[in-house]
Amino acid sequence: MPKKHQPNYASIKPKSTNPPTLQSSRNTSSTPLPQTVNDRIQQLRREQAPRATAQRRDEITEVVSHRTVPPHLRRILHMAEVDAPKPKPGVRRTPQGRRLPPGPAAPSSWLGGSRTVPENMKKSKAHQDYGTGIGRFCKLTRAFDEEFERLPDSRSLVHQCLRTFALHWEEIAVYEQHYLSALPTALKEAMLSYLSLYGERSCMDFKSFKILFQGDEEVDGATGSEEVKFLDLTALLSDGYTLKDLEKSLQRSGFGIGLQKGITNLSLSSSEGPEKATTEVADSWEDEADDSTSLVLPATLTVPIFPNLTHLSLAHPGPAASWPDLLSLSAHLKTLTHLSLAYWPRPSMTPRAVKTSMVARHGTFSLGGTHFYSDLDDDWHEAANILRRLSLNTYCLKWLDLEGCAWLPALTWDHSSNGPSHRSNASMSGTDEWVRPSSSPGPDWNAAWRQIEYVNISQGWIPSDTRTLQNMPAGVVPARLMRWLRENGKKEEVKNMMEKEGAHNAIEWVEREKVARSVALTLQSLRKVGEGAYCWLDHGWGGEV
Repeated sequence: MPKKHQPNYASIKPKSTNPPTLQSSRNTSSTPLPQTVNDRIQQLRREQAPRATAQRRDEITEVVSHRTVPPHLRRILHMAEVDAPKPKPGVRRTPQGRRLPPGPAAPSSWLGGSRTVPENMKKSKAHQDYGTGIGRFCKLTRAFDEEFERLPDSRSLVHQCLRTFALHWEEIAVYEQHYLSALPTALKEAMLSYLSLYGERSCMDFKSFKILFQGDEEVDGATGSEEVKFLDLTALLSDGYTLKDLEKSLQRSGFGIGLQKGITNLSLSSSEGPEKATTEVADSWEDEADDSTSLVLPATLTVPIFPNLTHLSLAHPGPAASWPDLLSLSAHLKTLTHLSLAYWPRPSMTPRAVKTSMVARHGTFSLGGTHFYSDLDDDWHEAANILRRLSLNTYCLKWLDLEGCAWLPALTWDHSSNGPSHRSNASMSGTDEWVRPSSSPGPDWNAAWRQIEYVNISQGWIPSDTRTLQNMPAGVVPARLMRWLRENGKKEEVKNMMEKEGAHNAIEWVEREKVARSVALTLQSLRKVGEGAYCWLDHGWGGEV
């Protein structure tokens, strides 16, 4: 029989059993805890940081143990200045050291209307951008902006759009020519003002002007030009758009229906010779009038394109200024009430013949109406005659802008008394009534221009050389100007007019201002003698008489 197996219990050791609490504690202590993101970042920084050397430890110890000295004691002891601590990366500060709010800087358009922004950063309503070189809108536009509400706010989207259109007008006039005529009338008028300020001088031409004011019969949805009252062509006259082009733009010729009737009633008959149109001769005029086969002459009509035009600005014409063309244009300006001729040259029909003369047997004669020494001789005959012809065509004027014009004496000049006006000097000279001329060679301020109530005769700038004004001889104009500059010199609009010129220009400004005051006194005396309305002559500063 096989031997039975008997287990050996002595060789087997019993396993020691631990309490459940102790077993769980051992398991938890042996497994590492999961690290967070911050712990991992700190660990990486410790691993990548360079080991501190003995020199670095000494520098840190010196900085920590160094005692600071007040600034005034440091200057007394002649100690070196301590550099300010470097700002933290990403922190923006002002030049004064003040910490700015976090985030990107505010755009300049937001700061333009803030009440806390400095005065030098504020934008005035007369925009300071320089496109054509005039620097701001013309006097006519600025004076009647609130009445017509043409110019939008400088912070509006309309202002930005019009400014962009003016800067890229040549491309806009080509690629958007089918939509420009659909703009509202107010935007069309404002567009011309923005072109005068931001556009180039040669940006306007006859084609683009015609596209802007097309009618409904030419383009569907066009607003036309019937409601246009304001045309601002400041600095827009050039070789591409002259006064003759403007005259073509103001009138449109149309033909009556009589021409079509006459053409249909023509009868052709063949004879032995060439074909000729035969007409029967009536026995009397009554029969000829009743005869329906008679040829009716066509009636040519001239239709104004701008029937309601009242405000026109031709300021800053540059080389495109032409007095003969202006006289021809004035025949179509019967309804004009406000006109700007700022910075126009001296009135002359032959400006290129001023320095040209002809030598004859009896002497030397000038080929033009104005010779080279007309200013020295105080001869304003031709200029006064041109202004008289202009006044006869613009008899509805109430507002006239002559800023920057050096020919103001021609407004009241008279050749008979060799002075400003024959009406004011005739009574003092004692001459007979039948000897004096019946009319003045210049404009009649009590007839053609009797409705004018405002004339701007300012020079367009004010001298800022106060030292030269103080050294000038005592006079009314220098004294008033110095007092006015002390009272109004800090205003923004005055700073825009002030120019830093030399001493000679300041003296010349004073002399021209004296001439302007003399013209103003003469004009007011003419109105007073003729019992006309009072006319305010604006000198551009506190020099009104």
